[in-house]
Amino acid sequence: MVKVEPGRNEMSGSSAKTSGLTKRVIILKIRKPEVPKRLGKVLKSAPIDPTAAYREKVRQELELAFSRVANEADEGGVKPDATAYDPVRVAASVESAMFRKIGWSSGIKKAKYRSVVFNLNHPENPDLRRKVLLGQIKPEVLVTMSAAEMASQKMQRENIQILLKSLSRCLHDADLEEKASTDMFQCSRCRERKCTYYQLQTRSADEPMTTYVTCVNCNNHWKFS
Repeated sequence: MVKVEPGRNEMSGSSAKTSGLTKRVIILKIRKPEVPKRLGKVLKSAPIDPTAAYREKVRQELELAFSRVANEADEGGVKPDATAYDPVRVAASVESAMFRKIGWSSGIKKAKYRSVVFNLNHPENPDLRRKVLLGQIKPEVLVTMSAAEMASQKMQRENIQILLKSLSRCLHDADLEEKASTDMFQCSRCRERKCTYYQLQTRSADEPMTTYVTCVNCNNHWKFS
């Protein structure tokens, strides 16, 4: 703020003029800038996305898996096709498809993330990561596959063998349950009387049935008519 006041004679009280001009004194008043008052509530910054770090980690692991395809490709013409695809872009597509389909938060959903990443990174599963990189398996299809479907061919064969053995064992146990237990027969090998038996008509109808006996103790088998 500027304030102008008429000057006063410094001598004896009467106004004085010098060269026909009246002296004027200029007084400058400078205002201090006002400090804005603090608001009662402090605005909080936007919350940090808790999934961002984990999603980035998943993308890096997927990128690492797809980057191995070019070196794993055989000499049958697969390598040029593999090098034509960008592992970074495919990794981002797969992770985005997982996040859209699976979502986030629960332990079950995290387990699905780990299953996909594990099978794509498995050393003995090059076919899966190659098919995903080349677009033969779409990301939207990959995220719906079970662990057995994503497993390598070797692992699938082993799983089939385990399944067949389990089925055979179940049938064997069921067969044993259908057999009658008795102490009527004595095993000639271990002399125990814990046996199971069943009968079949192996000859003509007018002939007696054949009885098959198995010792529960030593698994000795014999038959008689």
